[in-house]
Amino acid sequence: MLLNARNGQTLELDMAGWAIVKRCLDGLKHGEAGPDRELVSCLATLGFVVPAELDEFSDEEERLRLNKVDKSRLFVTIAPTMACNQHCSYCFQRSIAKTKIMSEELQQATVEFVRRQLGDSRQLVVQWFGGEPLIGYAAITFMTRAFKAICAERGIDYYAEMLTNGVLLTPERVAALPELSIKALQISLDGTPETYSGRRQVPIAKAEAHYRFLAEHVQDIVDATGSLTMRINVDRDNIEEAKYVVRLFKSHGVVDHRIDFRLGFINTSRGLVDCVPHDCFTNTEFAEKELVFRRFLEAEGYMVFGMPRPKRYPCTAVVRNSFTIDPHGNLGKCIPAVGTSQSTFARILPDDMDRTLRDATTAEMPYERFNPFHSEGCGGCLMLPTCLGSCPKHHVSGRRVVACSMREGFGDKITFYHRFHKRRLDSRTQA
Repeated sequence: MLLNARNGQTLELDMAGWAIVKRCLDGLKHGEAGPDRELVSCLATLGFVVPAELDEFSDEEERLRLNKVDKSRLFVTIAPTMACNQHCSYCFQRSIAKTKIMSEELQQATVEFVRRQLGDSRQLVVQWFGGEPLIGYAAITFMTRAFKAICAERGIDYYAEMLTNGVLLTPERVAALPELSIKALQISLDGTPETYSGRRQVPIAKAEAHYRFLAEHVQDIVDATGSLTMRINVDRDNIEEAKYVVRLFKSHGVVDHRIDFRLGFINTSRGLVDCVPHDCFTNTEFAEKELVFRRFLEAEGYMVFGMPRPKRYPCTAVVRNSFTIDPHGNLGKCIPAVGTSQSTFARILPDDMDRTLRDATTAEMPYERFNPFHSEGCGGCLMLPTCLGSCPKHHVSGRRVVACSMREGFGDKITFYHRFHKRRLDSRTQA
């Protein structure tokens, strides 16, 4: 199985086919005369053959640099509150001081900051985060209306995303998702209602009611947003319960290709908590369980997301025109660190927006110098375009300090996705 990490192309060959391709590649490498021109042309089209003088790593490094400074799009992650209506046993935010909802003054200042920061951007992308963002539903509604008005006036594209536990969703709020321009929603679960109840410290009756609501309204959510991720947080104790979640929705007749069922890896790799009180998988174990889950999803008739593709950047923390804003108006870069002092570098000052903008644009931002191409442990890796070093916090002083999970089961992952998409293409062709 061949993968071009720069363009995502895959090519599966049997042993005889591989012998022919390898002979061709070896011939090109050693400058032998008379290569199979038709084969070389095909390999070049797929990106497996490139001009000898092309430095692909340099090209990819330059592509990352340009994407980091690109201002055509403004990313803003806003936590209207750090309060939460649950107490997840594995939550990396459980030690963060809870807050009230962002004040009206700060909401207005946030809107003004975004308005002035947009500049010549052609798109505004807002992610609602928390805490539990739906606790601040009124604040979300107010700021959304203001953002949409600004974008409509300037001819700028606008859409939003939201990460939520979903408990505060109602039929009315689901119906209002298009008005809020929320085009991607992520809801987290923990397996069965019993496990959910125990890990989130909520009564079993409430857990069961929440699961019933989701099962009855999941299609409405997908239709309202166009994209729904169901993140099922797992460890060694509840991994099999992930299948329960999938079957629950299927039993209600929901098999929609816009639903992304995803396993959530409970671990401490982000370094935000000292201890997760669960029997966590190793990277290798989790990769194996993911592969089994992917096969299960296909067998159940669902779309399977996650094919490694070349990225524009590892995450928005490294992008110059990207900001996180917590309920106090602190400006940061790292989304999981919202509500903490980590990566905070400035603050929105409602009574001095000029200073706010100066601080936000002249200060050296956290992770601004992150370059995986020169980080020990990532530099020279042939898979680098598909992850770009992953989380910048996994790198310290130019060296990767957290084991790379991308490499775990990579061959099996690529093989699965290649064959999965081929089967889907063959099925559509036959139809």
